[in-house]
Amino acid sequence: MSVCKSGTVEVLLSFCLLTVLAGCKPAEAPMVMPPPVVALVTLASVPVPQVVELTAQVEGTREVEVRARVTGILLAQSYQEGASVKAGDLLFKIDPAPYEVALALAKAQLGQEKARVEQASAEAGRQAALIKVNAASAKDAADAQSTYAAATAAVEVAAAKVRAAELDLSYCEVRAPIAGFTGRLNRSEGSLVSPGVDGLLTTVVQREQVWVRFGLSEQQYARLFQGNGEAAAKAKVEVVLPSGDVYPTAGRVNFVAAQVESRLGTVQMRAEFANPRAVLLPGQYVRVRVVGRTLPDAFVIPAASLMQSAQGRFVWLANDKNEAVMAPVVVDEISGPIAVILSGLKTGDRLVTDNLQKVRPGAPVVPRPAAVIAPSAK
Repeated sequence: MSVCKSGTVEVLLSFCLLTVLAGCKPAEAPMVMPPPVVALVTLASVPVPQVVELTAQVEGTREVEVRARVTGILLAQSYQEGASVKAGDLLFKIDPAPYEVALALAKAQLGQEKARVEQASAEAGRQAALIKVNAASAKDAADAQSTYAAATAAVEVAAAKVRAAELDLSYCEVRAPIAGFTGRLNRSEGSLVSPGVDGLLTTVVQREQVWVRFGLSEQQYARLFQGNGEAAAKAKVEVVLPSGDVYPTAGRVNFVAAQVESRLGTVQMRAEFANPRAVLLPGQYVRVRVVGRTLPDAFVIPAASLMQSAQGRFVWLANDKNEAVMAPVVVDEISGPIAVILSGLKTGDRLVTDNLQKVRPGAPVVPRPAAVIAPSAK
């Protein structure tokens, strides 16, 4: 045998021996994942008021449209836009000349009718005296009485026309119907104004007291008040201003609708607020916070702790052996970073708040030690 062949055989034998020895090594055990380290929060039930925050609109307690009640040329504006006025203050003057003429004509007609009634009265008296001595017929006496009655009625008609003319003339001076703050001018001086759609001149709004109007959905109304109108009438209402600040005075509910508005699907409510500094302006949109009934034994947990399965929402709890337990829960509401739980939890439960995707039912978890804050150096 040659040296080359002998070397090749030795290499092959060595490879086979190494393969056999490698196959004889014991199999490695599968890698076991360590239990997840989680943060735990011990739960306790607390009273939780039911609160809803929604958009609302401010209204003046009295908002009156000032309109022209007669047709004419607007001669003068006697107020400053946005200024405070008292009830009865003169705001506008409409050209009174046509109405002065109409009043004079009505008074003249009244004078004529009074003269006719005097004449008819005298004739009726004369005919009554004649019939007593059989010097006149009964028909003549009756006709005289009828003429007198007709003349008396004509006087009343003419007097009513005088009062109507006086009323129209008085409408030429447009006065503030209530005390409040005036709005912008809708018609300028020199315009022809008339009653109806085009007769709006300005508005007067009272804002020392304002109303805030809002609507609760059927679900919100049921959750806050359980459908009880008396409870809704006692609700606490707060206004959240555009700046984010809470208006210093709480409102008093003064209206709760007796039915659901079909167009919006809401129960309309209104609250009254004192507004001495005119912070709340009629027409303004604000946020209101409506506080309803209080849940006596609810649990407030981080909303991120809630999980979802095909059966509904649940949370992870750690039992006394530090094993994960799935707990189905009933959620009342989720508001930002917190969730309010109605049922499914009890005081003393330990809630898992992080590493939730690594937790498995019955699997162990390792509670994360509480953070230690070192004292500051002095």
